[in-house]
Amino acid sequence: MCRSEDLFVDKVSQHFICPIGKGVIEDPVVTPCGHTFCNACLQNWLNTKRQCPTDRLPVTHKHLIPNCLVLNYIADLIVRCDHHAQGCQWVGKWSLLNCHLRQCQAALPKIRFWLKYHVPFGQQIRVTGNCDQLGNWDPKKSFPLKFSQGDTWEGEIILAPQSGRIEYKYFISYFETGELIYWEGGVNRVVIISISNIYRRDIFRAPT
Repeated sequence: MCRSEDLFVDKVSQHFICPIGKGVIEDPVVTPCGHTFCNACLQNWLNTKRQCPTDRLPVTHKHLIPNCLVLNYIADLIVRCDHHAQGCQWVGKWSLLNCHLRQCQAALPKIRFWLKYHVPFGQQIRVTGNCDQLGNWDPKKSFPLKFSQGDTWEGEIILAPQSGRIEYKYFISYFETGELIYWEGGVNRVVIISISNIYRRDIFRAPT
């Protein structure tokens, strides 16, 4: 399918805009009559119409061939990340975009923790759970929250794309050493991870 022109750093020539999808051509194919389209756009078009969208000459699926000249030209165009609106600053050749997207930090799911609880000076709140980023239930490898204001504690972790179900729990530790003082009460907390950001506004449960 087409790519939005907004992703491209420089203005793209109209010669490389798909007449069907109205975006920058992706996976270009050319018809026998010499017109180039996105492969997916034209395949969908030909499912219901057996003619070129531009000059209405007869065309079928088997007539399409890759347009290597257009493909090579577009591959060198400079683009932004698909997630630039979420803060990603990556800029590079279109041919490198998919490689970047597989590791783009802005695209990975995140959990933002927010907790309000008063702890004595020299102590802090930490969180651990069943994933690497939370230490896999090892208090020594847990994630420390940062004191904000008004007895609030905050922190954000970036998760793996397929994290799924995350269980976690807060505990109090010494600030300097991270040594466990006591766990919060109750059962483990649970969150189901999607590809979007998750905001957890929790209340520390007093130990039983």
